[in-house]
Amino acid sequence: MTNPINRSPQARTDGTLTADAAPIRVLVVEDETIVAMYLTDMLEELSYEVCGVAANAADALKIAERERPALALVDIGLAGPQDGIETAQALRERFSVGSIFMSGASDPVLLERARAAGSHGFIQKPYDERQLKTLLNNAAPQY
Repeated sequence: MTNPINRSPQARTDGTLTADAAPIRVLVVEDETIVAMYLTDMLEELSYEVCGVAANAADALKIAERERPALALVDIGLAGPQDGIETAQALRERFSVGSIFMSGASDPVLLERARAAGSHGFIQKPYDERQLKTLLNNAAPQY
């Protein structure tokens, strides 16, 4: 089930927006404040609307319920009882929010769990703006 609030009918097939298009709303789920700020700046430079920043699963779900983002950038290694993979699955099941995973880890078991969770992609720390832009552009036409 998709939420029409999240959709941007004026999005081009390359993921960029036309002048009259509403920006795609993105939730940042990252427990490191400086990293969250950096991602927020990158997203805004790429013309995405950051509708919230959450440091844990509970906050991410509260923000998603209120703000209805289309996508979430989710750090796999979140502090708290739920990791980023579980958080992304809950966001998708409850609010139809797509996810792009982020991590500094290279553990093959963790990466396989992330792939199996049905995300739109994975970005490895340190974050590269070109790589993030490509992942967002690939996911954007779906929203």
